[in-house]
Amino acid sequence: MTESQTASPPPLAAIAPAVGFPVTLCVICYGANVELARRFLASLYGCTDAALFILRAGLNEVEAATLELFRAYAKKFRNVELWLEPKNVFKNPLMRRLFHERPITSRWTLWCDDDTHFTRTDWLQRLALKIEEQPATLMWNMLHKLWRRDEFIRQWIEAAPWYRGRPLSRGRDLDGNEATEFVFPTGAFWAVRTSVIRELDWPDSRLVQANDDFLFGEAMRQNDWPMDEFHYGIRINDAPRRNAAATEVRDLGALP
Repeated sequence: MTESQTASPPPLAAIAPAVGFPVTLCVICYGANVELARRFLASLYGCTDAALFILRAGLNEVEAATLELFRAYAKKFRNVELWLEPKNVFKNPLMRRLFHERPITSRWTLWCDDDTHFTRTDWLQRLALKIEEQPATLMWNMLHKLWRRDEFIRQWIEAAPWYRGRPLSRGRDLDGNEATEFVFPTGAFWAVRTSVIRELDWPDSRLVQANDDFLFGEAMRQNDWPMDEFHYGIRINDAPRRNAAATEVRDLGALP
């Protein structure tokens, strides 16, 4: 019997009952990047009690070594659920499968990119205490800002089923131009009440690969659902980028 199968709940579950452990933690891995998957899994299981989470992993056209790695962790810890895509269906369609094909039953859902990794053994304890202390906050993440000046994005948001008629926020971008301003959770890590995913039917079915992060932030704002900052013990975006040319890095600005 593994530790995750023991009858008595971990102490953290008693300390932070508002979390409703175990949480569901989701990740998508891509292509020939087994070393990223290895780092993610080693850091997650090295820093986190396996009894405290269920891991849902989407394997998007991964190499055989990545699949075998996840199967080995699934056999050892028995808290891993796999979604396999032999051809790359891109991020958001596979995210929808992870979230909705078999409904998530945990109270909280966490999201990680495959190049996210954990550096402190008390990261989940810190997050749990935040959730316990601020029950009205529905999302915890690394908050950023982005500015857009295209009319298309306004039309796209106003056509969304989660749009509630709130005027878009305005601000000035890094060049001083007036633009639509978005405060959003970086797509590399966030934790959200699972009810939010269900009510928004997230991710928006029109999304494919990009823009889900700042649009998630806008969906939260439209519904007046509070977000707050959390980044303790988590490292993101420190691996070589696989699609740097497709990302407008200059439009991103971390909140103080």
